Amino acid sequence: MPDAVVIEGDEGTEVTPAEVSAHTAAVAEGMTAVQAAGAAESAAEAKAAAEVALEAAEANAANAEAVIEAQASAETSAEAAGVTAEMLMDALKAQTAVIAELREELKAGRRAEHQDAPKRAAPDREPGAGGGGPTWTRR
Repeated sequence: MPDAVVIEGDEGTEVTPAEVSAHTAAVAEGMTAVQAAGAAESAAEAKAAAEVALEAAEANAANAEAVIEAQASAETSAEAAGVTAEMLMDALKAQTAVIAELREELKAGRRAEHQDAPKRAAPDREPGAGGGGPTWTRR
């Protein structure tokens, strides 16, 4: 910044320190006005950004509540699934036991039938040898 302002055609006049100070004060006042306008604009932008951030925070809070509810629901479902799995295992064990018992009963029944069945004579190896048996005829 120049120490003195020189206007052409006024070379004969000298600038006094008071005039320089007045000019410097005027420049400072102008810069202050420009900076104040910039600060007001920045403040408005900061306010708008704060409002957006507040809306985002509120949305995040709502999402967090939904996540907490979903987690609680998932935990309840997992517990119910565990109980169902235990009941299913118990039912399968009972079914397996019943099937094993039925298999043993069938084995015992077959053994009893085999032991109680009358013994049959061995079939004839040659036709007509036993008298009155079938005979083979070639034609």
